[in-house]
Amino acid sequence: MRERRGVSVGPGYGSIALVEEAGGTVLVLAGEIDTIVIAQFERSAGTAPTPVVAIDAGEVTLLSATAVDLMLRHLWSAAAAGSAPVLRRSNPHVERVLELLGLAGIFPRPPGSA
Repeated sequence: MRERRGVSVGPGYGSIALVEEAGGTVLVLAGEIDTIVIAQFERSAGTAPTPVVAIDAGEVTLLSATAVDLMLRHLWSAAAAGSAPVLRRSNPHVERVLELLGLAGIFPRPPGSA
């Protein structure tokens, strides 16, 4: 069973969740991820990043620089714990933001992904 901890900010806006799956915790981002959504997430989940096994950004429609920072903090937290989390779902918008920030190759992808 998947346990979900996170925040959803209004219909049609954004959500961030930490989802417990069989392999570990997944950071799931959906919708518009900006400073408002991140602030609410950090109020509910805390500001310390959780080591994650994967990041799922496949449903993101807006990814702010602050959202990329959140993704990086979770990536680094996992790396410090000896894990190598993957960006298991993305989309053209997320890829473009990462490219513009010079971070296109920073998030490992699952084996066999394009």
